[in-house]
Amino acid sequence: MSRDGERRLYAAWRNPDGLIRPVGILTRQTIDDGDVYRFVYLKAAEKFDGFRCLPGLPELHDVYESHELFPVFHNRLMPRSRPDYEDFLQRLALDIETDPFGVLIRCEGWRATDRIEVFAHPERTSDGGLTMLFFVRGIRHLDGASEAICELQPGDALELMDEPTNPVNPRALRLRAGSARFVGWVPDCLVDTVHELRELDASVEVS
Repeated sequence: MSRDGERRLYAAWRNPDGLIRPVGILTRQTIDDGDVYRFVYLKAAEKFDGFRCLPGLPELHDVYESHELFPVFHNRLMPRSRPDYEDFLQRLALDIETDPFGVLIRCEGWRATDRIEVFAHPERTSDGGLTMLFFVRGIRHLDGASEAICELQPGDALELMDEPTNPVNPRALRLRAGSARFVGWVPDCLVDTVHELRELDASVEVS
C-alpha cells in the first residue's frame, strides 16, 4: 500500500495468448523539491517466456530513479495540447487539473503498437478497506455487453462469476450486471488477487 505522498501503479505485459501479467512497479513520491519516480521489475518478470525489458529500462535487477516520468510511461499519455484533451479526461471521469500520473493510472496506458500497459496499485480507504480501478475486459466477445454497460449507473454492483471452463485462463472471472447480462471479465492481472481475497473470506465488491 502507498505511504503518504506516494502513489504506485503496476506495469504489465501482455503475452501473445492475451494473458496480462504484472512485470514491475512504478512509484511516484512527492517531496519538498518535486516528484521522484522509481521503477523496479518484479521477480515474476524473469519467468515470462518472451518478455523483454521495457524501453529505456533495460536491466531486470536495477532500480531506476528520475525526477521526470520515464519516457516509456510518459509517451502513453495524450498530449495536453490536443484539442480533444479535455473531452478525453471527461470520459475518464477526471478534471483538467489531474496530474499526468493520475491520468496514467486511469487510462491504463494501453497502445496497439506494443504489449505494455499499466493498472492501478490498490489504495487504502478511510474505513480500512482496499480499492482499485480497472477497465472491464473482453466486451467485444460478449453479445449484448455493450448495451448492458450503457444501462449501468455509477455505483451499480456487478456480480463476480467463476469461469473454470475458460480456454485461456481457468481462473477467469466474468462480471454480470443486474440485468443478468455479462459485461466482460476482470483483467487477468487482477484475477489472482481477487481469488486470494475471497479465499481469505474478505468481502469483494465490484461496481
